[in-house]
Amino acid sequence: MRYQKLLSPIMVGGQIIKNRLTYPNASPHFLQGPETYPAEGYRAFAANLAKNGAAIVNFAEWAEYPQQRHGPMDMDMTHMQAFDMTDPAVHNYVSQMCEEVHFYGSKIILTTNMVYPDGFSLYGGRGMGPMGKPTEKLPAERLHEVVELTVAKIRRYKNLGYDGVSFRADMLMNPGGKRDDQYDGGTVENRTRLFHEVCTAIRKAFGKKFIIEAVLAWEQNNGYGGNAKMGGGYNEDDALEFIRLFDDVVDILEVREHDGCASHPTGYNFTQGVHPAVDFCAKAKTMGFHMLMKPIGGFQEPDEMERYLMEGKCDMFGIARGFMADDEYGKKLYAGRGEDITPCLKCNKCHGVMLPEPDPWTSVCSVNPLMGLGHKLHRLVEKSAEPKKVAVIGGGPAGMRAAIYAAQRGHDVTLYEKSGQLGGQLFHSDYFPFKWPIQNFKNWLIRELGKSGVKVVMNTAPTRQMIQAGGYDAVLAATGAKVNIPNIPGLKDESGKLKPQYMSCLDTCGREPELGKHVVIVGGSEVGIETAMYLCGLGHDVTVLTRQKKLAHNASGLHYITMAFVKAGPNGEAREAAAWEAYDNLTGITEAETIKVEDNTVTYRMADGEHTVTGDNVVICGGMTPLTAEAFDYSGLTTEFYAIGDCNGAGNLEVCNREAYSRAMIL
Repeated sequence: MRYQKLLSPIMVGGQIIKNRLTYPNASPHFLQGPETYPAEGYRAFAANLAKNGAAIVNFAEWAEYPQQRHGPMDMDMTHMQAFDMTDPAVHNYVSQMCEEVHFYGSKIILTTNMVYPDGFSLYGGRGMGPMGKPTEKLPAERLHEVVELTVAKIRRYKNLGYDGVSFRADMLMNPGGKRDDQYDGGTVENRTRLFHEVCTAIRKAFGKKFIIEAVLAWEQNNGYGGNAKMGGGYNEDDALEFIRLFDDVVDILEVREHDGCASHPTGYNFTQGVHPAVDFCAKAKTMGFHMLMKPIGGFQEPDEMERYLMEGKCDMFGIARGFMADDEYGKKLYAGRGEDITPCLKCNKCHGVMLPEPDPWTSVCSVNPLMGLGHKLHRLVEKSAEPKKVAVIGGGPAGMRAAIYAAQRGHDVTLYEKSGQLGGQLFHSDYFPFKWPIQNFKNWLIRELGKSGVKVVMNTAPTRQMIQAGGYDAVLAATGAKVNIPNIPGLKDESGKLKPQYMSCLDTCGREPELGKHVVIVGGSEVGIETAMYLCGLGHDVTVLTRQKKLAHNASGLHYITMAFVKAGPNGEAREAAAWEAYDNLTGITEAETIKVEDNTVTYRMADGEHTVTGDNVVICGGMTPLTAEAFDYSGLTTEFYAIGDCNGAGNLEVCNREAYSRAMIL
């Protein structure tokens, strides 16, 4: 067996766990509607994780009903699941969810918090989260109520079918809480004393076979991010002290990276194959603790995980996005086909998005078009009909994915690509170092296409006559998009094309050596900022002009380019910073409307009048124009015709992949 250690069972407490893979608390946000119970979509998601290889499935209780429904209409959390655990009938569906996870030989554990009497907390102050309420400090003589209330809650969930419980311990570890007793925020022992009493009571009440997990960052010097002073958190030695104190009552330690940004790794803040949490786990294991070490953060590649296990650096792994990226993760893993697992982009779209105008409230994955559809596919996708002869026009991501899916359905597929390379616009990932997750996906697509049996015809833009003569039954047109050149005086030549002395953002890929020291980028969208970061990383000084109020205005505000690392704010507070803030040689000018470009001087208008900036080169970021007419030109030649991807206005990989899947399924 290729992944012998990764897929080997392990004893946790008194239970046999089927392998070393767990799914942490990372519930997609929009799997269901107003139901006050785990509806079919939510339960199907949980069951599929177990089917897909997760030996332990972890879900939060989401019992903040009805308060959670009272937030702002456009707030992510307001649209999330919220269960009314005061309704006995809701318990039936919770038990059914547990039963579905157990069907696949997996365990389900509950992520929850300690329960305080209403209006109280350990240190007083405002409660956690956007809906937290003011609280008073609970007197020492009443702290036993926290233990009793928490055990009572856990008992209810255990009786419903849960196999264990998980607590966020990192939120308890930051020093500074003020009390005049042994529960003050001084030493690690005092900070966590109440939590230890709770864990001890749970162990006594439910025995060794009930799993207890704690979640802890290996260090959190600056807090989680946005909730502490720089340097006001805890360090690695504190984390090791926590393990020493809890080694007798906690079974599994889920080890996160060091703050709220690093614990949601992306291409902007994570180097492939570098996991400080693993190094911490390895250090803890050398100290002889019994607690099982489970790092989390950016894991998906099975060969890497197998190596860490064989080296004795950890015991298990937490994988969230890696499972969601491929509905056949477990099937491929057990078959020893790790290279066929769909690479996660680490874009965090599965977490939800925060945009100026919200996307539709659906749970999505950029590379897994089945995300959120598992419980609907029986009515959306029919069994494949008679094999058809299918032409796919375009070898970008939408075209390649559609061709692969159509071939898997038994169709005879030919893909035409007009250039000499596959991948379309994804070729930029070969140049932008922080886009390595997209490069991995592009290369995976090309490999999978080569295995699929699809006939690939390169350097060919087929004519209507070629398609007609080919006897095709269906055409999937994925002709993509082209660079849009804005109507700014001085940019275009007489034919309407970009003058040769200027470049688009895509032009910089492979032509960067032609650029001088100072580059001016007109257009500060996410693409413009990424281009600036790429050039800054190669030593250029870059000025970005945008008419918007902020840079990368169209980027998600949730755990992506705008939340890449933690840095000091103006008052010494820890704040979550955008990826481009790491570049001292990048200057952004907002609310600046470009009105003219002459040679390498750009004139722009702001509230206080006109200004100019001169660089050695000017790069244009004006978006993309869908090649809709080129796609439509292939219509009318076959019984079935579909335009997919950017030519159909997709604009991102998530829509490209879902359109590729859905159109291939209805052929």
